[in-house]
Amino acid sequence: MAKITVDGQSFEVDPKLTIIQAARDNGIEIPHFCWHPALSVAGNCRMCLVEVEKTPKLAIACSTQVSDGMVVQTASSRVLEARRAVMEFLLINHPLDCPICDEAGECKLQDYAYAHSIGSSRFEEDKVHKPKRVALSSLIMLDTERCIMCSRCVRFCDEIAKKPQLTFTQRGDHVELTTFPGEELDNPYSHECDRHLSGRSPHKPRVSVQGKGVGDVGDGDCVSRLCEGMQHEHVGAEQ
Repeated sequence: MAKITVDGQSFEVDPKLTIIQAARDNGIEIPHFCWHPALSVAGNCRMCLVEVEKTPKLAIACSTQVSDGMVVQTASSRVLEARRAVMEFLLINHPLDCPICDEAGECKLQDYAYAHSIGSSRFEEDKVHKPKRVALSSLIMLDTERCIMCSRCVRFCDEIAKKPQLTFTQRGDHVELTTFPGEELDNPYSHECDRHLSGRSPHKPRVSVQGKGVGDVGDGDCVSRLCEGMQHEHVGAEQ
């Protein structure tokens, strides 16, 4: 076992765990978007940055493995400043239309904006506009502007459904989520996409993940629901 200290609290944990796993197992929640316990680590949202003693740069908690004697700060001034910066970048091109969004009040991005952002934007230029109401299948529409590119849905299709169907195209702030050419999002779990990823679903699929056995997929929201802005509806339905 490895003895670590997180925010002044000492724990003995499995040395194979990452910081975010060890903290979560001991009741300390580190903000995150792209990480999910049933999926591989992507490390692309940078929301889980923490300060590790004797490490000059902040580390992402989702991919940094614990070690004996490690001292971690999840709410130091450096961490809070970095977290605010990440939220500012995520919101620069995100549509600020919470009052008319279907996920208003049930949105992880909205919750984090209140908890971790500065509450205002320094961005004065025009936002990058992306496609709206993109048909990924006969049942699923995607509002690309509301996607924060966490890649959970991409990894779910690859690793859980075992049917790679989603990918990112373009680069930089023009990145878009889409299906592979000639593909539709029709894997056996795609019917679970009736709610946005950051909401709460009444359904959780029972799946076997990397030898962990069959059980409910947790982390507050169903791993098979896709990214924010994706809705379960018939193409051509009245707006």
